[in-house]
Amino acid sequence: MIGILLGVFVSLLIATSHRLGRLIHNNIELRLTMAARETQLIESENRYLSIFQHSPLGVLHFDRNGCVTDCNNKLLEILSIDPARLQGVSMRKGADADVVSAVQNALDKGAGYYEGTLLMPFLSNRAEGTPVRAFFNGVHSVDDEIVGGVVIVEDFTERKRNEEMIYRQANYDALTDLPNRRLFIERLEALCGKKQTETQRGLLMFLDLDRFKLINDTWGHATGDDLLVQVARRLERCLSEGDMAARLSGDEFVLLAMFEEETEATLEARAERYMHEVQQVLSPPYRLASHDTEVTPSIGYTCFTTADCDHEEVLKQADIAMYCAKTEGRARLCRYQPWMRDKMQ
Repeated sequence: MIGILLGVFVSLLIATSHRLGRLIHNNIELRLTMAARETQLIESENRYLSIFQHSPLGVLHFDRNGCVTDCNNKLLEILSIDPARLQGVSMRKGADADVVSAVQNALDKGAGYYEGTLLMPFLSNRAEGTPVRAFFNGVHSVDDEIVGGVVIVEDFTERKRNEEMIYRQANYDALTDLPNRRLFIERLEALCGKKQTETQRGLLMFLDLDRFKLINDTWGHATGDDLLVQVARRLERCLSEGDMAARLSGDEFVLLAMFEEETEATLEARAERYMHEVQQVLSPPYRLASHDTEVTPSIGYTCFTTADCDHEEVLKQADIAMYCAKTEGRARLCRYQPWMRDKMQ
């Protein structure tokens, strides 16, 4: 009996020991797994924090209400914002309507997008705004509910600057900084394409400097360039809102002036007065190579109305009038007349 009881006890002891050993083994294995996962989690968090803080893009977190909870240093740099003032600010109040829409789309649909000049006058030190592109994405919980969002912000300031530089190189004269032939023709073509209800009356002047080649040959091209720049600055003084002066090529300039309140009957008299004002601005001597030098322009001009004009014809009329001014002895002002075309032919 004792032997049987002893056998049963040993069996129970072995079974209990085996079960206890398995429990201890599972517990140790679980602890090791949890430790490994915790290490991975810490590494993942450190990796994210490293990317978050050192990313070349701005990163911003917001909660379910659209309020800012965190952002990286790059975002503060892009927007020139004090971090203390940004924390807790709602992006759905007082912000650009497109930004509000992007935030709402991220919270409702999981994604939003914004591109433009971001103005945050109540937070940012940049009164002119910052050109940015921003991707808004919702952050999901374990139950797949959107509990907040993250914004990736790309600074477009440099791209904007490059676009403006390319635009200026394509549409402005590098020497005088006036619009070039391409931009001027576009403007004139747009004016002549207006509808009858938007009729405007205007004047197109074509200017060529007399004996410009002699100045280049005598004092050099640098002095000639200086003269062109001075002429450009004087022409700009003649401009009102909506007018344009441009350098077409060499020493050829054009000036476009619009007279919105003029009638057909008074346009000719108004244009004549205006052209004499331009002559007075251009007539004083120019300071060239340490000398005060009188440089005379030959000027031709024509009047037109936007309802019934052709931009090529208007430019050609002013050009013909200018050449007639030259053939009459230079330093002249001529208004285009139909007989001039036959004379040129």
